[in-house]
Amino acid sequence: MEWLDPVLDRCRSEVLEHRPRSATKTLDDGRVEPVTDLDLRIEGRLITAALKAYPSADVLSEETHSNPAALASELCFVIDPIDGTKELIAGTADFAISVALFQHGRPVAGVLDLPFRGQRFMCAADGGARVNGTPVHLEEPPQLRAAKLAVSPTQRADPTLASVWNRLLPRVIAPVGAFTPKVAQILCGECHAAFYPPKPGKSIFLWDYAAAALLLAEAGGMLMSLDGMSLLSTLPLEHSGGWVAGPADLCREIQSAMRETESA
Repeated sequence: MEWLDPVLDRCRSEVLEHRPRSATKTLDDGRVEPVTDLDLRIEGRLITAALKAYPSADVLSEETHSNPAALASELCFVIDPIDGTKELIAGTADFAISVALFQHGRPVAGVLDLPFRGQRFMCAADGGARVNGTPVHLEEPPQLRAAKLAVSPTQRADPTLASVWNRLLPRVIAPVGAFTPKVAQILCGECHAAFYPPKPGKSIFLWDYAAAALLLAEAGGMLMSLDGMSLLSTLPLEHSGGWVAGPADLCREIQSAMRETESA
């Protein structure tokens, strides 16, 4: 995916140099989400570059090409121009540009770019993962009690989830906004794992997680649902049941702790 570097550089500069103008969009189920002019411009740039490189490819993207029928094409780009639009609007660093290339319905390459952090993660299936050109592999994880766990800032502050955090009791709970920045912190070794308990009305979509899930797998980790399903294996268009990401043993320890919480 190195051929995307020039357009990602332009997208990064645009994000860093322009304050986004925000609006809202209504999803099919009635939920209202923010969208900005930068979401739309970056998505347009990425689609143009992708189809120039692969004219026969199709596109599945969050803002303008959301028909999942595109995944039936031999080649399909799955694009989220800004994962973390709320964070972008708020002026934090917790957002990323995400692009995955699918072949025959399976992801074969992925890239995440975090403009404010100056990080670009790339991978190819069975080719390993890299950040800014340096190979990435997850370290042997500690036990959960010694781990640093990335979680949603709003969930961390939610009093109804206090029993969850008390059950898990990691060494550090690190509030990190949006989905892909949590994965980026795992890949960089800043956090050991990330966890998102189920929350009504909150989902991750294929364009959110496809590139990140492949990067995790290539670095020796995984993205799984709380019932043990590998999202990279099953590739649901929308997943709403909560998730955990990181090294497999640590993910399973978190999953087990959650089952104990539910049965308590």
